[in-house]
Amino acid sequence: MLKAKVLISAIVLIFTISLSNSALSFENQSFEEKLESQRAEFLRIEKQAWYTSDEDFAELVINLGDYPLRPYLIETKILNGLTTKKAEQVSAFLSEYEGTPSERRILRPWLRYLAKKNRKKLFLEFYREVGDIKLTCRFLRYQLEDGVSKEELYPKIADLWNVSKSQPKDCDPLFKKWKADGQLTEDLILQRIAKAANGGQHTIISYLRTLLPDEKKYLSDLWHKTRKSPRTVKRLSKFIGNYPEIETEIIKYGLGRLIWRDKNGAIQTWQKAQKKFTFTEEQRAYVANKFAVSLAIAKHEDAETWLIESESLELDPEVLRWHLAILLNDKNWSSIINLIEKASPTLTNANEYQYWLARSYDALNNKQKAQDLYQQLAGERHYYGFLASARLGQSFNFQNQPLEIESAVMHRIEQLPSAKRAYELKELGRFHEARVEWRFLQSQLTEHEVLASAVLAGQWGWHDQAIFTFANSGYLNDVSRRFPMAYSDILTKEAERNKIDPEWAFAIARRESSFMSDAVSSAKAFGLMQVLPSTARYLENKRVSNRSLMNPNTNAKLGSKYLRYLMDKVDNNMVLATASYNAGWSRVKGWLPNSETVGADLWVETIPYKETRNYVKAVMAYKQIYQHQLSEMNLPQSPKLIEESVFGELVQMQIPTSIADDT
Repeated sequence: MLKAKVLISAIVLIFTISLSNSALSFENQSFEEKLESQRAEFLRIEKQAWYTSDEDFAELVINLGDYPLRPYLIETKILNGLTTKKAEQVSAFLSEYEGTPSERRILRPWLRYLAKKNRKKLFLEFYREVGDIKLTCRFLRYQLEDGVSKEELYPKIADLWNVSKSQPKDCDPLFKKWKADGQLTEDLILQRIAKAANGGQHTIISYLRTLLPDEKKYLSDLWHKTRKSPRTVKRLSKFIGNYPEIETEIIKYGLGRLIWRDKNGAIQTWQKAQKKFTFTEEQRAYVANKFAVSLAIAKHEDAETWLIESESLELDPEVLRWHLAILLNDKNWSSIINLIEKASPTLTNANEYQYWLARSYDALNNKQKAQDLYQQLAGERHYYGFLASARLGQSFNFQNQPLEIESAVMHRIEQLPSAKRAYELKELGRFHEARVEWRFLQSQLTEHEVLASAVLAGQWGWHDQAIFTFANSGYLNDVSRRFPMAYSDILTKEAERNKIDPEWAFAIARRESSFMSDAVSSAKAFGLMQVLPSTARYLENKRVSNRSLMNPNTNAKLGSKYLRYLMDKVDNNMVLATASYNAGWSRVKGWLPNSETVGADLWVETIPYKETRNYVKAVMAYKQIYQHQLSEMNLPQSPKLIEESVFGELVQMQIPTSIADDT
């Protein structure tokens, strides 16, 4: 018989209340009515939890019956006014929900409370790793005090200390004991300085300098100055050669940054540095790779020399890609063929190289070889496959193979407690907690059941999790579920209002958020189409709240309006508008061809920003898929003829050298 844990006193949780004797108020309702009633009751109890007695709260929870989110209520009650008297409650709860997301939500604040009160015995009894550095330091400190082997603990403490940023002050007592026992070496200090300088928290370098002997302090100074200004490496007289292994690392690091600011200065410094120091093969390859990519993006006259130099030292995919881009920029078709056919097949078997190999043969009038390569690509559902199909003038292969999952499998997954919790949290709009529960659910499933759960998420209208679950499973041919017609009414209405292709709006939303209405990017863009507050303010001529941007209606309205604005700016060139949506119009304007128009596919391949380059490719491919989906659904769509399809238009499109700026 299913049992439930319920809080009945301030001391202990009792998990022996039979659900068959509870929740009598729901017994005459249908399943849907019961769930709605339980949901409403859950929200009511949650609001009362802070000031309801334990006995009354327990009765409320018992009467809630088998509602999936009961543990969330118990968590709330336990965490209200933590005291050591709640140890038995916490222990019972952790035992019942071991391994679930609920475990960490209780354990972390409980351990923090015990650490604050310095309750060592209880802390050690309950401690488990919860991803909190402060708690980890406290645990190791207590272990040291209790005589746990230093041979076991010191390597762990060294790893905690040797990081690129400051650790919490809570770790200071632990580090003090570790240092007092002679464990802090000069090598560790220099390693940490290098980490702090090379992308870490450079402000700790001044402190770390004080730990070095006087004869090595200059190394700390060189790292710090080079971090603040890579031009430091141009003054090679500062590198006195006492510790060449470290000094060459600093020069390598500085040149890798200097090349983006002072290309000729970096090249000259490197030539001089090689006369003064001996660099390792790895260091030479690093510098060559950085120089090659930077010079290629800048279209520097020495770019190809450095690309060849880099390729001779190390097989770097990014260098090879930029070598291709340089040759494409010059339309040097014969050299492209030579590059691809001589490079490692491990890299050049990729779709992009095979497409440009075909394009090169095509440009040199070797039509048969070009057609053979196009035909191989055309069978695939991706950007280059669609390009190849359009060049052949044949229909696109979408490879849609929808999964058919047994109803018994679907039912079993739906009945799992974690699935029920995820669903309820989603219905309550608590998407973060819902996703945590969903990820936990995945860990409980077989490979086949993971696929079934992706189908289930789609049935629930939880499109972002369906998309992510399919991607994580590796099954990519359930196209209709991976590219759902989510928010169809909203997106098609706003696309029509703003006179843009609806498939474009779908493609942008799919790429930007996977239809996650509450998505927030690192740049603080919000919602379905990832609209920035500044963009919203410009479009509406007033402030638009972040909460409003999370509303799918508002977000689709503003996202579509912005797409229309960009199309007006670029003379209705969808490729430039798509790139501008990602990188900004002013930046894209600077990427236009210098002297003559170029084909859209060639221009996309030479976009300097990897993120934008991949973004445009993805959106174009998604747009083609959604055009097909809309056509099948008989919704508003672009014409279906190959020459009028997304990629039919793309292979004909030219990118101009300039666009009139009317702002």
